[in-house]
Amino acid sequence: MNEKIKFFKERILSYEKRIKTLKSKFNDFSIYRLGVFIAFSAFAIWCLNVRLLTPLLFSIPIFIVIFGLIVKKHNQIKKEMELNKKLLDINQEEIDRLNYQFDGIVEGGEFVDEKHIYSDDLDIFGRNSLFQLINRAGTTRGMQLVAKWLKKPSKKEDIETRQKAVTEIRTMLDWRQKMQAHGRIKSNTSEHEQAFFHWLSGEDMIRNRPFYRLLPYFIIPLSSALIICYFMELLSLSVFVIPIIISSIFLYKIAKYSKATYEMTQSGVSILESVKNIVLLIEEVKFNDKYLSGLQASLKPQNIIASEKISDLRKIFDWLSERAGGMYWIFNTIFLLDFIFLARAEKWRANYKDEVSNWFDAIAEFEALNSIAAFSYSNDQYAFPEISEKTYYIHGKAIGHPLIPETQRVNNDFDFEGKGKTCIVTGSNMAGKSTFLRTIGINMVLAYAGAPVCAESLQLSYFNVFTSMRTKDNLEENISSFYAELLRLKMLLETISENNTVFYLLDEILKGTNSVDRHIGAESLILQLNALNTFGLISTHDLKLGELDKKNNSIVNYNFSSEIQGNEIIFDYKLRKGICQSTNASQMMAKMGIKVKT
Repeated sequence: MNEKIKFFKERILSYEKRIKTLKSKFNDFSIYRLGVFIAFSAFAIWCLNVRLLTPLLFSIPIFIVIFGLIVKKHNQIKKEMELNKKLLDINQEEIDRLNYQFDGIVEGGEFVDEKHIYSDDLDIFGRNSLFQLINRAGTTRGMQLVAKWLKKPSKKEDIETRQKAVTEIRTMLDWRQKMQAHGRIKSNTSEHEQAFFHWLSGEDMIRNRPFYRLLPYFIIPLSSALIICYFMELLSLSVFVIPIIISSIFLYKIAKYSKATYEMTQSGVSILESVKNIVLLIEEVKFNDKYLSGLQASLKPQNIIASEKISDLRKIFDWLSERAGGMYWIFNTIFLLDFIFLARAEKWRANYKDEVSNWFDAIAEFEALNSIAAFSYSNDQYAFPEISEKTYYIHGKAIGHPLIPETQRVNNDFDFEGKGKTCIVTGSNMAGKSTFLRTIGINMVLAYAGAPVCAESLQLSYFNVFTSMRTKDNLEENISSFYAELLRLKMLLETISENNTVFYLLDEILKGTNSVDRHIGAESLILQLNALNTFGLISTHDLKLGELDKKNNSIVNYNFSSEIQGNEIIFDYKLRKGICQSTNASQMMAKMGIKVKT
């Protein structure tokens, strides 16, 4: 068994034991909670029957405190149990990734873009994708940042900075997985985040009206005095009509604003709980890496501690969430709770709204780094690439495809350099040409994201990857697969510029037309690319293309071959120099029952 799989299984067992213990405690406190409620209810009924109002009056706050403490502990156990369940799931997903079983793991389907210069061809997003292999972010911004790093090459200095940061946090397993677990709040979606930020950008209603701010300071003392007088039997219950009428009038005046605020802030309740917990984790660590320390410092601008301020807003939102309950409305009518908590929320917004986006961005960056660190930890045989100062250069040893299981993967060395050079890869059917092109491309994507690559070592220049592999027809737009490929090649030529070095990967070039036109078109394109700010690989069945090296020293030939042994076709998927000398199409057709002329 893979040592890493064994390790994660042991962690799952420990979490299962912990969940079992917590579940038992949770059930115990459910009984305590019910028991205290029943006991107080019985005591209250007895006091009312014998008209002992004074003991009942004094027992109410005692009951509230005791019951509140039990409820608080009960909720803490529930949260801890949910956290451990998430941690169990996270470790199971690590095993699933190591077994290349991606069902149930976030696919990143919203980032799929068939017109992107490489992501669709290289399986960056979607089912069985690189995103599933790497992403551990739970927040919307975190996943968006992981996707951004995978869709666009980062600057050389950013790549090297991430590599150093990942090296520090990759072994901080418990810390990383807790961050991942806290990010997995069900309502932590882009819609909820948008609603929360919509509230942040809103206008104040209570704070902008001095009378509204002062109103609770008039109503609360009045209502409190009347309650005391009533219990002292100095006034009748009817006197409450006056403050209730006053309160109801003003509550009605802000009813629409209160409801709208309530609806928007409820989206922020669980988001803030997630954000607060992640920020607390970040704040408690002492980082050695300057980049990580800088990110951490961004959560404490001008001595403002993000976790404390987020916790303050979370408490305000918790109170506003009680608007759905009947008890809130009783006290709201007497004490104008809407005015109090809306004013507090508006004050918080005025003081800290400009910081919130920075806090969310810092969390997203930690999540993205955590994703790379977890990927590196689970694949410790992978190497961090070196971004070379050389131009038009790639040198890799034992390069493999990270989405192919290690037991099935065949690694290859690859050396290629030179402006304008083209590597033509020929080979028989199913010998591995397309997979090799994707292997090179997907490892480049990893390298430029700051992640380790599936290779023993890799040095490469900084450039933009461009692919043309899965071109297909579009009936709605009346586009044939051949024309679609031409549009793709046009995009390639438009992408190349003096300031934009391109490494291209073209699979089965111009396969949608006849052999004569295909050869003429492919040769013409290669000669055109030779003169531009680019270099790359082209796979083809056209063996004559390989002969261009005789008259053009910008052409380099590699091939994948197969061997016929009896009725079997044997593939070794090893890259060799030169033009392919073997064919297998006739044998493959014969195996399918087609009578091939000899």
